[in-house]
Parts: sequence; C-alpha cells; structure tokens
Amino acid sequence: MHHFKIFQYPLIILFLFVSFIPAPHSAEPVPQTHFMGTSLIYMPSTEDIGAKNLVFRFNHRFGNAKPGFDNFLGLDEGANTQLSLDYGITDRWSVGIARTSQFKTYEARTKFRLVTQDWFPFTVSLFGVAGQETSDQSLTFAYYTRSWTGNSTFDTQINKGLNTYELTDQDKRSYMASLLISRKFTDRISIQASPMYTHRNFVPYNISNARTGLSIGGRFKITSRVDISFESILTPKRDYFGDNYSVESQKTTIDGIPQLTGDQINRGLANGSVSMNEILLKNLILDKSVEHRFVPLGMGVDIETGGHVFQFFVSNTRALAHTQLLRGADYDYNKKEFALGFNILRQFSLGEEKEKEKW
Repeated sequence: MHHFKIFQYPLIILFLFVSFIPAPHSAEPVPQTHFMGTSLIYMPSTEDIGAKNLVFRFNHRFGNAKPGFDNFLGLDEGANTQLSLDYGITDRWSVGIARTSQFKTYEARTKFRLVTQDWFPFTVSLFGVAGQETSDQSLTFAYYTRSWTGNSTFDTQINKGLNTYELTDQDKRSYMASLLISRKFTDRISIQASPMYTHRNFVPYNISNARTGLSIGGRFKITSRVDISFESILTPKRDYFGDNYSVESQKTTIDGIPQLTGDQINRGLANGSVSMNEILLKNLILDKSVEHRFVPLGMGVDIETGGHVFQFFVSNTRALAHTQLLRGADYDYNKKEFALGFNILRQFSLGEEKEKEKW
C-alpha cells in the first residue's frame, strides 16, 4: 500500500494502543451509545436502531473539489447519492435496503449485535450485505485486431464487437460481510475497527474476486450534540484505474509515451525499425506501474438535532454502496484532490408510544 502510509499505520497503532486503556470504572454498565448515529462516514456503526424503529438515510458524495469555485467545489460535477431504509426487528437485529446512483446499485443488508460493552471489553455486531448493480456495463479486450473485410471502418466495428463483453446480472452481483467491533474508552472517545470481506462475481483482469480490508473509524465528542469523526478503509489491494490491465500496463506518464508491445519489439528488431536504446527507454526508464485507486479516508463533523443526525465531511471517495468500498478511493489527497459529502439520518418510532408521565 504505497498511498497514505502517513495515515494507515498511525491509525492501526492508535487502535491497538487505546484498546489497552481501561474503560471508565463505574458500578453501572458502560452506556451502549458509542456513536451519535447508526452510521460512520462509510461503514455502519455498532449503534442499534432499536425495536420497531425505522431509520431513513440520505447520503451524498460530490465530485472532485480541487478546481475550487470553477466547478463550485465539485457540486457542478453531479453527485453519487444513496437512499436507504433500515428497520429494527428487535433491539439487536435490524434489516435494510438501499439504492445508490453509482452503477444503479441495489443492496439488502442486515446487522445483529452479538455482545455489548459491559461485561465484555467491546461491543461486537455482525453486518452483511448483498448488492446488485443494474446499469449497463461492458469490458473491452484486445483479443481480435485482424482485418476481416479489408475495409478499415467495417473491421474496426467487427473487432470492437468481438472484443466487447457485456456483463450479465449475475456478473454484477457482490457480497460483503463485516465484524463491527467498537469500544467506548471515555465519555468523549469511541473507536471502531471493522474487518471486512467482499466477493464480486466478476472482476476486471488481474483483480481477485475476493478481497479483505479493515475499516478504522472513531469520534471525539465536542458537546452533547457535536462530534468530530474520522474513518479510513485499509486494504492491501485496490482496483486499478481503467478496464484493461494489459492496456494500462503499456502506458507511461512521462511525455505520454506508450511502451512497446512484445510483437512491436520482435518485429522492430527483425526489420531494424526499433533499437535496443528505444526499447530500454520506453519499457524500462519511462516505465511506471499501473496506477491503482487510493486508500479511502474521511474526516468531518456530526451534529445531532432531535431525531436527525447530520454528518458533513471531506473524503477522497465517491463510493457509497458497501459492496464497493474495498475497490478504493477516486481522489489523491497528495494532489490536493478531495470531495465534499454529507449523510443525513432520520429516525422514526413505529412502536406504541409510552404513556406520558403525569406532571
């Protein structure tokens, strides 16, 4: 992981260190409330919805804000949005559905709390998601480059059709499972670590169907209604930019000079059109590894007002669907790229209202 090493290792060390800090001593169990809402910046928190409660969530991620007000801090680029509903079947178990605009993704999810931080040092919940992308998607390969008819226009279209694979609904199905582990260290500080596993039925070339990662997030309580929050998703591998690894691996970044393919080298050496110096320059000196996506990292503020929780933050990823989080972030903080985002949570109680106490 060569991106954000300045962030990833301190976050892991911080979590391991504070895990050994004892919780506040009290005769009463530690309050279950570790976070202001049922969601961190990217992943769900260990907070429960509660029996017969319904949580509506509206999430937004805008475009790259680097150009500043030329694109109105990324708002002019449009947004990736998500609408979701989660319902508490019991105090420990909830189910939900979500729809994300990116890839027109639908998700069904569930969360179940295993233990609570009272006799146990952590609150632990299980979280699972099944996702279905419904947008039209295809990958273009380079298997066929031959001349079929002698007409370049017709041959281009024929080769394009032969090299294009249209993904099926089964191809666009993904799954994610996570163990949500949180600890409330003081009345102000809570940390959550969530090991994650995803499986994608179809992936581009040179990417594994299965992937693991670790979400580390937390909050620092400023007032009873305001928190400072952060979250990062660490994974040893992320998707590369582009659809075809073999094509991307031929690209270089200096002067935009592409590498020579094996066929070009063999033919060039045979007919004298390519020299060894040119091969060394293009394929070794100017060579750069395929660019992969970045480590997601977000920081922001949470505000609670009655039944609402507003989360405003700066992030480097536009991903919202849980099954897509381990693919990596879109923007590079080192290049001053970032995106603005917000989550809005609203909770409703569908159970019978308790009788009001008499004055």
